[in-house]
This record gives sequence, C-alpha cells and structure tokens, in this order.
Amino acid sequence: MTDNSKFIDGSSRDVGARNNRASRYARNPYDRTAPRLQFGDRGELTPRTITQAGLTGEERKRAEEMLEVQAAYLKIYDCLDFPNDPDGHVVDMSGVHMTQPKVAIAWTLALLGFRPTGRPYIKKRLFEAPGVPAGAYTYVDVRAPDDAAEELRPEDRSSDPHLPPDTRRLAALREETGNQYLGTLWSVTPTVTEEWVDRDAEGVRARTPPGAPPADDGGELQR
Repeated sequence: MTDNSKFIDGSSRDVGARNNRASRYARNPYDRTAPRLQFGDRGELTPRTITQAGLTGEERKRAEEMLEVQAAYLKIYDCLDFPNDPDGHVVDMSGVHMTQPKVAIAWTLALLGFRPTGRPYIKKRLFEAPGVPAGAYTYVDVRAPDDAAEELRPEDRSSDPHLPPDTRRLAALREETGNQYLGTLWSVTPTVTEEWVDRDAEGVRARTPPGAPPADDGGELQR
C-alpha cells in the first residue's frame, strides 16, 4: 500500500523528470508547447527570435527582411515626439495618447521603404526648463551649438518666430531681467529689521474706540 501521508495536496512530487522542476533536462521533454520567443528590448524581432521560431526557406528570408523594416521603424518613431512644421512651429506628440498615431505613422513609412539615408539638416537639442517634460528636445540646424545659451545673440528677441523655442525662452528671460547674464535669475540677500513694540500699549490703542480719552499710565481706559 502506498503511504500517501508524505504527499501534500496541490504540491508536486519530489522525484522524476516529469515532476521535478530542477530536472537535469534543459527543457521538459513532456512539454509539447512552443518555446517562448525572445524579442528585443523594445519588443522588436531579432535574429535570435528568428532562430528560436525555427523559420526556414521563404519564411526565414521574409523575417530577415523585416529586421531592416523594424530598424527603420524605430528610427522614424524616435523622431516624432516634437516634430516641426515648415514655419518652425513645434507639434508636441510626446504624450501617451499620441503613442498609437506615432506607431502607425512610423510603421507605415517603414513598410513603404522610407529610410533615413539622406543628409540631415536638423538635429535634436535637449530643452530643459520649468514646466517642460523631462527628455524634451527641439530640432535646430545641424550647424547650431548644442547649448541654446551659446546661440543667443544680443539682437535676438522672444517675439522672433524663427528662433527655436529654447532660444526664445532665453531671450524672454533676458528681456525680463534686462541682463545678458542668464545664470542664477534670483539671488537676494535678506535684510532683517527689528522693531520693538510695546504690545500692552498697542493692545490698549487697538481697544480704544474713536474719540475716547487716552489711557492712563496703568494701561486702563479712563472712565
């Protein structure tokens, strides 16, 4: 008779390749499910994924072609957070609600064969300021410096629509302060002035109605 006292309901047995989770087999030979595929950090197809999937022939060739499509898709997608129109207006598409539109745009362009192979005329420049999302950037001419403060000229004005937004912000700060220096914008040494006041006398005056006689030295109203 089998002694069932050693078995706890719901637990696996201690021995056997079928039930032992620490089996010497790299993969459970009784498991007939397809192996889990490993994708890239952003969920993209990789050569390892293709190998794990066991693709051959035309299917493998097609999957390898999609590696190039996906690489182009990711590059296009990463350029769509803050695109500019021809007039220099920045369109904020960095919000979560814009993820699906950016995915659709980037994937469609990649499938149509668009590839970033031409000469770039603009580049990303980080835009850090109060109220601006972390990691935000603006597009500027590739010849422009990486720091907007180095680009700011004495004649630049915040009302100039042709300036990048980070440069316009610095121009606006300069116009407010009237100073070319744009480092620490607020630095004041506090001055403390002490003024001693007789609280009892102040309290009497506060309680004295208009037209009443002044209080005596004792601090009480004269009747």
